[in-house]
Amino acid sequence: MFKISFIFLILILNLYSNEVYFLPKQSNQTKEKISELILNAKSDIAIAMYNFSYEKFAKDLIAVSKKGIKIMVLLDAQKIKKDDNIVKLLNKNGIKTIISKEKMHLKVAVIDSKIAILGSTNWTEESFEENYDFIYITNEEKIINSLLDFINSFNWALWINNEISEAIR
Repeated sequence: MFKISFIFLILILNLYSNEVYFLPKQSNQTKEKISELILNAKSDIAIAMYNFSYEKFAKDLIAVSKKGIKIMVLLDAQKIKKDDNIVKLLNKNGIKTIISKEKMHLKVAVIDSKIAILGSTNWTEESFEENYDFIYITNEEKIINSLLDFINSFNWALWINNEISEAIR
């Protein structure tokens, strides 16, 4: 009986687990985790990223979009002016991007409305390798709902026939 109770407790704790990664020390582990989360998405991915130039994540997004996963990426206009390679790559592969004309300094991704990835890290190779940053991964409903409310404030619903408000809730 004790073993069954212990296993049940472990399973429950895993349902409500949070993870924190500190960069650059845990850089490889963090990149692998984010890639895994993207590649295992079941329905949708919403990203708001100030600086996004890490091609591996872009290729992961492209791979899952070809499986029918709905993807939306919000980026900062000033950063895009300096480097638009990722935007071109995403758009070329049918992934919708929205460019914020106002300063958009977020580093957030929400996967399947169930997992949030947030922190101080831009999705650039330099950020993972050189910066002292952190990434927090959570499935806490309150945090995810707050992030989705904010995301919806950017009118993301326009990208899939006004269905995203329902799809990501």
